[in-house]
Amino acid sequence: MRYFYFAFLLISCLAFSQEADTIPKSNLRGTVSLQMGKFLGTNDYLKALEHRNFIGATAELTVQTDGSKEWHKRFGRPYYGGGIIAFDFLKNSEMGRPFAVYGTFGGAFKETLTHSWNYETSAGFAFGWKPYDLEKGYLNQTIGSSVSIYINFGANYKYYLGKHLDLGLGLNFNHFSNGALKHPNKGMNTFSPKLSLTYHFDERLIHAKDSLSSFNKYSTWDVNVFGGVRHAIFIGKDKGFEDFDVDMVKKFQGEHYQNWGVETVYHRQVTYKSSLGFGVGLLYDEDYNNRFYQDENGVIQTEKRFKRDNLLLNIFPSYRLSISKFAVQIQPGFYLFKKEIDRRYDKTIFYQRVGFQYTIGKNVLVGIALRSYKFHKADYIEWRLGYRIFTKKN
Repeated sequence: MRYFYFAFLLISCLAFSQEADTIPKSNLRGTVSLQMGKFLGTNDYLKALEHRNFIGATAELTVQTDGSKEWHKRFGRPYYGGGIIAFDFLKNSEMGRPFAVYGTFGGAFKETLTHSWNYETSAGFAFGWKPYDLEKGYLNQTIGSSVSIYINFGANYKYYLGKHLDLGLGLNFNHFSNGALKHPNKGMNTFSPKLSLTYHFDERLIHAKDSLSSFNKYSTWDVNVFGGVRHAIFIGKDKGFEDFDVDMVKKFQGEHYQNWGVETVYHRQVTYKSSLGFGVGLLYDEDYNNRFYQDENGVIQTEKRFKRDNLLLNIFPSYRLSISKFAVQIQPGFYLFKKEIDRRYDKTIFYQRVGFQYTIGKNVLVGIALRSYKFHKADYIEWRLGYRIFTKKN
């Protein structure tokens, strides 16, 4: 999958913004790890490579929660922090030597006095790619920019070597893409085993089985504004022309279009972690009113499709997973009254969005989201700012 949802990004907010949940007894930990595996053949360029091996080396600094908060207990006494990972694509050095800086969050599915089964998630930004550039002779259409988003999911088993050391073995999935900020953006996925060694600066915190507290259900009503930029390019060829008539350099220069909007969403908590809701919004999509075409000489041009830009009305159900002040939101939505004129450029009326949100104080919301269509094509990245009108508890 080119744009893996789990997506993206503000896990780093959770990693670095837990001021309101100060931990009285924390365990600072350092982890080094090694990944050795293959990147997947998810596009024609990668499929044609004879070797697709890579090595990744990681260094992390994290804090282990102590179980003093209810959310600690609900998420397996999680850890949070940050790290850096460097990749070497070995015989495919023409793709660059990217490294990623990220925030990380993970916890235990099950823990005993001698070992634990764990989950881990990470998200951040990767630098150092050699992006697609015909003028420089770079033909890899996997990444169209020198900077991309980095997302990681994994599961592992850790054996406790002593009071300070853990030895871990697990499986990891890494994803890279830039959210359509720059085309081409076919993305890269890797899958590999992972060997890790964790050192606890204090003695490891071991607790008896946590007892969960009762909780009061609550409702929220939020208003958000958001904006983003999408890179659009000419697709295919127009009638009367052949593939060789398309200027590939001009094609991938493309155009950048603004997207911005306002929306409101109501959520009702159904479990301690989960809330369900419904929202409605208005979207200005500059790209919607523009199309590419080849003129009589085959040169790629753009023109307006409507006399005036249209606002798009959209509705969406919403699922929210809450982790203290941090939230992950999944919102499949529908554009009402949207016209489909050219199938090459018009996105479907059904879109998908995954976002991350952090609450500052009691009411201010900041976040980021990836809006996609057809479940695998990135439309654009939204930068979001909101305000919680109320939080009502039973």
